[in-house]
Amino acid sequence: MSHYATSAVLLLVSSAAYAEVVPEEVRAPDVDAIGLLATARHRELVLDGAYEHADGSDAIALVPGARIAAGELWFLEGALPLGYGLHAHALALGNVTVTGGVLPSDQRLVAIALRISAATSPALGNGMTTVAALAAPRIADPELFLPHTTSAEIVADWRWRGDHSWVQAEAGIAGWWQPATPFETVLRASIAGGVHVERRLDLTASFVTRSFVFVSGAPEGFVHTLILGLVTHIARGEISFRLEVPVDDSARAHDRFVAGFELRGR
Repeated sequence: MSHYATSAVLLLVSSAAYAEVVPEEVRAPDVDAIGLLATARHRELVLDGAYEHADGSDAIALVPGARIAAGELWFLEGALPLGYGLHAHALALGNVTVTGGVLPSDQRLVAIALRISAATSPALGNGMTTVAALAAPRIADPELFLPHTTSAEIVADWRWRGDHSWVQAEAGIAGWWQPATPFETVLRASIAGGVHVERRLDLTASFVTRSFVFVSGAPEGFVHTLILGLVTHIARGEISFRLEVPVDDSARAHDRFVAGFELRGR
């Protein structure tokens, strides 16, 4: 009996150790949805680069940023966009952007954040042409490059996460202020999902729509974009590659798309 009892105890201890260790080994790391608010970490460095095409207005964008933790749940981040217009032959700053919010841990509601962008771009000249070219294809984050525009947006994100896949939804409302134009209210809804191909590789897709139904004289009530991405995990962060394809009629008429990468480091 003592032999069987000892064997049973050893089996239970081994099973408990396996239950504690194995899930951590096979569970893939958290992945940030492309085109939605990043929710995986409270602190990181970010470098986003993109080539943006539209008929007659190609441009290159570089957006460095950083996020710091403020307590256990809060974070504060900033970004300073920089762009170069290949047709305008001009370098221009985008809109300085600051975001603050909270990332609840182990909840369906994973983030609430307020994003404020302050205009730095000129109202006229080649610099304005550059930022206008950069803003046009961007449906997920046009506030980074909207010419001479100040904006504020509040967003909330929900996430459902499994061992091999995840889904994240986001809703937001923004206010845009531009010289000589009335205040504009813009709504946004986004849905993203991903599949863990293996521990260091994820495939993602995002769909982002913005509503201009409250904007008087807007050429379109809704604009949409589809973002396809690949995320590879490295020792201290992740690298993602994306293709943004606007799917509304006016965007297709101008052959708009964005191809980019993003490096996130801890």
